[in-house]
Amino acid sequence: MALYRYIRITIIILINLLYMPAIISAQGLEDIIIEQYFVAEADNSYGDSITPGSVTYRIYVDMAPEYTLQAVYGDASHNLFIETTTSFFNTIGDGSKVGNRINARKINDFWTSVDSWITMNAATRNHVGLLLSDDKDGSIIKRDPFSEADGLTACKIPDVTYFELNTDIFNDNNEGSRFFTDNGAWAVLGGVQGPDENNRVLIAQLTTNGKLSFELNVQLGAPGGGTEKYVARDPQDPEIQSELLTYGH
Repeated sequence: MALYRYIRITIIILINLLYMPAIISAQGLEDIIIEQYFVAEADNSYGDSITPGSVTYRIYVDMAPEYTLQAVYGDASHNLFIETTTSFFNTIGDGSKVGNRINARKINDFWTSVDSWITMNAATRNHVGLLLSDDKDGSIIKRDPFSEADGLTACKIPDVTYFELNTDIFNDNNEGSRFFTDNGAWAVLGGVQGPDENNRVLIAQLTTNGKLSFELNVQLGAPGGGTEKYVARDPQDPEIQSELLTYGH
């Protein structure tokens, strides 16, 4: 019995040793892309008050082929925040606090197309988001500069879970400057991939006339099974710290 226990413990140790280098050298997270999606000019003809010079940013998690994004999260050891030095713009029209609830039929009403929200891939109820430079299927947004590309492509929308998050900062007429969680996440069960071979998943759209900054933490699903957690700071084994997850500080 003692010999069996010794062999079993030895095998477990060897498996753990074999597994650790794979985690340490993981390459699932390739980049965090911050796209400048739109810059507001002095045009309030759509009946909404947006400060000229406001910039709409989109944040994408760029992953290696076949990886999936499972969650964007904050916990007690790894707080998550997205903030601006002024406030986030939220349209008084048909916007939403989350991307998968934007009504595509209302995308041209007011400033719905540049509303602030968080998401997992979805940019409307019927479209996922992609970089303007990758968008080849035309535009449903009837305003400059989206005449040829709108960063939207029709696609099945994932079922997103928003867990223990206060998203009121993205509500109509809210003038908050900081989105924060130390015990929450937005996630897709089983994970989600980007809409094309680039495998970039949109996680937020944010409009502000201030300076944007953030610290994020993400969980990825590996092609062969298992997960990889990437954190902005203070990694705990087997988490991987990535400077890509910190911006503006």
